[in-house]
Amino acid sequence: MNQTSLKTRMLEAFRKRMYVFFISVSSIFAILVLQLINLQLVQGKEYSLKAQMNMENNIPIPAARGEIYDRDFQRGVSGTVLVSNRPSFNLTMVPKNFESEAAMIEVLERLRPLIGFDLQNTLADIKKGNPWERYLLKDDVSFDVIVKIASHKNIYPNIHWEDAPIRVYNYSDVMAHVIGYTGSLNKEEYNVLKDQGYKYYQTIGKIGIEKQYDAHLRGEDGFIRRIVDVRNRVEGEEIGKSPTGGNNIVLTIDYEVQAAAHDALEGSSGAVMVLKASTGEIIAMVSRPGYDPNEIISKENSGIIRELNSNPSKPFLNRTIQSRYPPASTFKIVTSIAALETEKTYPEKTYYCPGKYTLKGYVDTDFYCFKTHGTLDLYWALGKSCSVYFYNLGMAVGPTMIMKYASYMGLDELTKVDIPGEIAGFIPSQRWKLKTFGQPWFDGDTINMSIGQGFLAVTPIALANMMCGIVNNGIVYKTHLVKEIYTPDNRTVLQSSKKEKLREVPLSPVTLNTIKQGMRYSVQGGTSGWLSRLKVPAAGKTGTAQTRSNRKENFSQHAWFLGFAPYSDQPSENTIVVCVFIEFGQWGASAAAPVAERVFAKLIEQGYFREYSQQGNLNVQQIK
Repeated sequence: MNQTSLKTRMLEAFRKRMYVFFISVSSIFAILVLQLINLQLVQGKEYSLKAQMNMENNIPIPAARGEIYDRDFQRGVSGTVLVSNRPSFNLTMVPKNFESEAAMIEVLERLRPLIGFDLQNTLADIKKGNPWERYLLKDDVSFDVIVKIASHKNIYPNIHWEDAPIRVYNYSDVMAHVIGYTGSLNKEEYNVLKDQGYKYYQTIGKIGIEKQYDAHLRGEDGFIRRIVDVRNRVEGEEIGKSPTGGNNIVLTIDYEVQAAAHDALEGSSGAVMVLKASTGEIIAMVSRPGYDPNEIISKENSGIIRELNSNPSKPFLNRTIQSRYPPASTFKIVTSIAALETEKTYPEKTYYCPGKYTLKGYVDTDFYCFKTHGTLDLYWALGKSCSVYFYNLGMAVGPTMIMKYASYMGLDELTKVDIPGEIAGFIPSQRWKLKTFGQPWFDGDTINMSIGQGFLAVTPIALANMMCGIVNNGIVYKTHLVKEIYTPDNRTVLQSSKKEKLREVPLSPVTLNTIKQGMRYSVQGGTSGWLSRLKVPAAGKTGTAQTRSNRKENFSQHAWFLGFAPYSDQPSENTIVVCVFIEFGQWGASAAAPVAERVFAKLIEQGYFREYSQQGNLNVQQIK
């Protein structure tokens, strides 16, 4: 190959490389030009907004939660305000706004004497979260503190404050188990609720009405738009969005009746349920001991909650729906229903009570009554709560039918009350006992069950609901605590509760009238005599549940009362059912019945028994 040919080929190869290079450079340059056009012209507004947002610091404005009223609320004329709000401030910061962790610690050290917090716990808490998210340093900060921080922004850089209404529970522990309380979102709650619009800095209802109706109560937060410079100094601010308050809720609770029941349980651990039988409305729901929600709604509440949780009296426990106990002699109502409906007895059937019942067997066993009653029919057996009568009746009916009717009456089902945490009662069976204890069902088990002892366990709300079914001639309505939901200005009703049938148990008129009349006898000459002093005719059934306890020489007894007023053999829209339970109350007649008498007296005072006021038997100003 000659020199000219080689030179030609080399030149051609160079030209090709230059062409590729030129195309590559031109393409890159063209891409840069196109991207510049895209950034400046096509997406200029969008990036300008993003740049502006980098200069803005949006401070949330928490919405005021809706207020909660008792049942006497009327539009324009407020009833008892059970829960309200008061103005306050939150101190917050965004950790990433500080130049370094050391700078952040330096500011926190200066801030600590002013608002008081544990620095090490705060730093540990900050490290667990997202450094770009706003961190709540202190809630419920006074206006004076905010003034000091605002006057010395150079000393407390990157510390912000915002309006944050604080929940006020106006009647402390009287309404605690009904309404509940609010608290900060924990990590688990936030992960579940963030897709529903909840923000990490918000508070939510933890239990009770606050939790069940949180979506209605919480409202919609707003924010303040603060313009800052490169050093994060505030150059101006404006309202980006105003907060919208939460909806207001009217409960079915009558505060006066609630307070009377609460006071009547003073010094006791127990529960009171008051239901309007014709609607399922809960007039009162009291559990004692309780707690003051105002003490546990702050950010630094862990110690208080820990102390309450470790308290052996269990103040957090809502005994009306979260505890179950042997129903004792109140269950004699169920045994009577089973016997009458299966035609194993009739109301005039008599048994003789010598003070005990002897169960014959390989070894005879005596089951005792609390006294010798002599010869009684079913009416007076209920009225005087004669256990020997029901030992005989239980053996005549057999365990299967007693269990069946107990289930029919809903004692092992939820009432579906509109607050969280309800548990169901328990009705045993022969199969359950064999599986659990490896033993068959004995006649002694039937005898115990016939008077509400043994393996049975019920909740106060379920027992009260059963009584509602009896006074309604077999119809049971769903229990509920919320009567109405209003808009924040109380001008518009968003939701009104309507009575909803939960179950219907077809019971014969003979059965219904026998139960009601027997309970009336209990007031007139039996164990519920405390109620005979009332101005309206009442009916009741007491119960004394045997139980093991470390108190009082290793044994004690729970006290029950279950009753209604006014007494009638026909359903009435004004009938009120009262159920009282007292832990270790010893005797239903002497412990639970007096509490019920005080509750009924307050109901009379409040005007719940319309027919008697119309007849002039009562002097009341208000008819419920």
